[in-house]
Amino acid sequence: MVVEPLRCVVVGNVALGGSHAGVQFRHVPSVCGLEAAALAWEADAVVVDVDEVPAEEVGRLVTRYPHVPVVAVAPPERVPEAVRWGAAGVVARPVEAESVAGEVRRAVAHLRRLREAARREVLQPLVRLRELVPSDGSPEAVLRRLAEIARVTVGADRAAAVTLCPEATDLAVAMAERRGSQTAEGFWTVVPVTLAQAPAGAEPEDSHVASVPLATADRTLGALTVVRDAHRQPFGTEERELLDVLGIVGALPLVQVDLLRRLQHGHRRLVEALAYACELHEASLRGHGERLASYAVAVGRRLGFSERDLEDLWVAGMLHDVGKIGISDTLLLKPGPLTPEEYQMVQRHTVMGAEILSAAGFGENVVRWVLHHHERWDGRGYPMGLAGRDIPAGARILAVADAYEVMTTGRVYRSPVLPGQALEELHRQRGAQFDPEVVSAFADSLASGELGREAERWQARQPWR
Repeated sequence: MVVEPLRCVVVGNVALGGSHAGVQFRHVPSVCGLEAAALAWEADAVVVDVDEVPAEEVGRLVTRYPHVPVVAVAPPERVPEAVRWGAAGVVARPVEAESVAGEVRRAVAHLRRLREAARREVLQPLVRLRELVPSDGSPEAVLRRLAEIARVTVGADRAAAVTLCPEATDLAVAMAERRGSQTAEGFWTVVPVTLAQAPAGAEPEDSHVASVPLATADRTLGALTVVRDAHRQPFGTEERELLDVLGIVGALPLVQVDLLRRLQHGHRRLVEALAYACELHEASLRGHGERLASYAVAVGRRLGFSERDLEDLWVAGMLHDVGKIGISDTLLLKPGPLTPEEYQMVQRHTVMGAEILSAAGFGENVVRWVLHHHERWDGRGYPMGLAGRDIPAGARILAVADAYEVMTTGRVYRSPVLPGQALEELHRQRGAQFDPEVVSAFADSLASGELGREAERWQARQPWR
């Protein structure tokens, strides 16, 4: 394999030219032509004579071109000064071409090792970003993290990540901004037409801005923009390359967020369709599952259920009576009392519902809560006669929510009662039919208006709200 020689620009009274020990030297007479030559030649290093180039100029070069090591040629007494101003290597006079070439190779290799280590450190959060997929299908956490990673990675003062909301009407925007030693963050949604009509000049004209698409091979999901203040250096080639990597890697969790949202949307529609099928045989049942589910979620939230368990509680509430699909309408719509044999047949709906949901792949919580939602606190319920805290918590909540919903909406076999009367009945049955703690939480949720608000929230759930 042919190894290309390192390219090195030399300025000052240093007699170097041609190639020596794997380093190709090119001489410029003064510092005035140094930067142009270094850029045009894509130099790997710069050699300066500190007797002709002020040490302050060495420091300026180091600051302006951190990716190009500066090797200083100095008399012995000025070596500490050159090091203090940031020279990556120093060669003391008298100068020999081999010693300068060796110091250039050492300085370039050292800087490349540092850059590789820094690149690996930079890529660590990018790898973790791929794992950052929120359970609610919202891109907020991904965008916030992406904006902060971009700001830190390229040393920007501000960064913003933007993507289109699922409804394709609003933009979701996350921003990270350096304020002293702290970072300020923000997230909001905005209507694109409003953004387009915003006055220009949000950034000073001489600010340094770089932007890349958040894109996969076949989709563009958004954009990532970084900004540096005018007094700082523009973004370099390496920083722009890192930004390109961020645009590719950052798009992947957004794809996963979109896929998760679509799966959740399909799952929700399946649950709603099953609930609707359960309610077709009786007009008074229309909306029963939806109302019950929202009541249950309000109580579960008050009792400290996790968001994941609240989702399961909503599903179980919507489908708690799915087993009635296997019960004859003659029994379900019978206006008078059921015989013992008929009542036993109706009781089987909890077992059949659990079997249906288990076969359909619903989670363990949903299956167990549906199976046991007719158990009683005193152990006189069905199908297993569980008592007290042996009854799963979600099933105890469903039992209270079901009873309240049935009492307040009525059925073919009973007229509806007022909410206050239904609440009085729940209190009468606390400690007998119902868990006392759940009854108290239900009453508190009703008094505070949480039941109504939860119903509205779950009726029109938006992951962006």
